[in-house]
Amino acid sequence: MSTERIRALATTLFCALLLGAGLGCGGDSGSSSAEEAPAETDGAKPETVTSTEATQATEHTKPAKPEILRLLDEGNPTVFVRVEETVDLYDKPGGKVIETVGHSTPFGSRTVYAVTDQKDGWAAVLTPYPENGEPLWVELDPKRLKAGTSSWDLAVDLSDFETRLFKDGKLVRKFPVSIGMPTSPTPTGRFAITDTFRGGLNEAYGCCALATTARQVNLPSGWLGGDRVAFHGTSGELGAEISHGCIRAVDSDVSDLVDKVPPGTPVEIHE
Repeated sequence: MSTERIRALATTLFCALLLGAGLGCGGDSGSSSAEEAPAETDGAKPETVTSTEATQATEHTKPAKPEILRLLDEGNPTVFVRVEETVDLYDKPGGKVIETVGHSTPFGSRTVYAVTDQKDGWAAVLTPYPENGEPLWVELDPKRLKAGTSSWDLAVDLSDFETRLFKDGKLVRKFPVSIGMPTSPTPTGRFAITDTFRGGLNEAYGCCALATTARQVNLPSGWLGGDRVAFHGTSGELGAEISHGCIRAVDSDVSDLVDKVPPGTPVEIHE
């Protein structure tokens, strides 16, 4: 047998042995068979990710919805601004910013607002900034606000010259008052207490006072006392229309209100 024939037989035998081991042979030894899967590092066939699956994966990585402050169920709900925080007050949820407030009022009290309504993570609150009785809206962000409550209510009957104090819906006491004169009437509507004061006041305000969200829009010419309507003490006449809009009562009655009624307490003033 010739040398070339021997070499050909040896090559054939060697290739047969390689094929039996599952390996290639010849000039295309770097290619894989059409039926064979490409080599994988973990031995698994790669999966094809559809557009739907990609969308779902993206949705899973979206940030969670912001947490909403939960209002308290008992009494009259309130919200107050956390220390060193500020909040924006809007004309409607997500609308125009009317005012930005901090944790203290212009008079130095804690910023507390009575809540009249809530919707989709927003609360309607009573403030002194818009037209009388018109609520503004604040986002219920627990990082900026805390929830509170007041078990008290105040009602002022202008026709009877009388203020009534309620706790948990029950009448606790009532007392006579003087109110605004016809040219500067006490405004009617739904308001709330914003601040309480004891001592350090002009003697015309008696022992103490409670500021409300109500504003006097008919101030007399030359008046320098501001436009906020308040309850305050007096030694003058009761049961009369003599103030510039404030509600006057004897010191002992106003002092009792200061002791009991916290900011955020609703005040209803009606004829």
